[in-house]
Amino acid sequence: MSILPAWATDPGALLITEAGYAALPEDVQRQIEVVDGHVIFCRSGSFQHNNVARRLANALEQARPAEPCTGVVTDFEMHYVKGRPGSPGFSFRRPDVVLHRCVEEDRKLTTADALLVVEVVSPGSEYTDTVDKRAEYAHEGIPLYLVVHLDAERRVKIVQEYRLDWASRTYRLAETHQDALRLTGPFPMEVSFKELDGA
Repeated sequence: MSILPAWATDPGALLITEAGYAALPEDVQRQIEVVDGHVIFCRSGSFQHNNVARRLANALEQARPAEPCTGVVTDFEMHYVKGRPGSPGFSFRRPDVVLHRCVEEDRKLTTADALLVVEVVSPGSEYTDTVDKRAEYAHEGIPLYLVVHLDAERRVKIVQEYRLDWASRTYRLAETHQDALRLTGPFPMEVSFKELDGA
């Protein structure tokens, strides 16, 4: 006789409240995202995935002006402030990179703080990164969303730059970057794909 996982007989087993999340051990917290109160387990990215995200974060950090005050963080929980109508619970994601307005260290990072969010697509994450998160981040009002696509050798192939259409709260593809990422806002920044690959 096989033993069924808890969620097979109790679909609510994968639901969590903000208080329940806060009570989890830190090593468990780092392994999950929560959307509408539903727990989503996150796999770690490959070495190349993580290195591309880190190098892009470094490039953003080096390019940012002294004013206004901004910060860059990688793989850190970003709590949603809007949520969806009728949502049974709270939501947060762990984007690969977030460029955000400066926040006090003891306050949660929220989508209201985010100026730019980056996701590096991994095998198995393409739908989540290009459909689910794109819709969620747009609904939350994040002005700029970058999706980094890697080729079969895990080198940067293209970077899609989505800008928010405030009227419809949807993203419009503004640019498909090849060979180098060149941004005009929220501040000018340029980094070659070779740099992102560590070549």
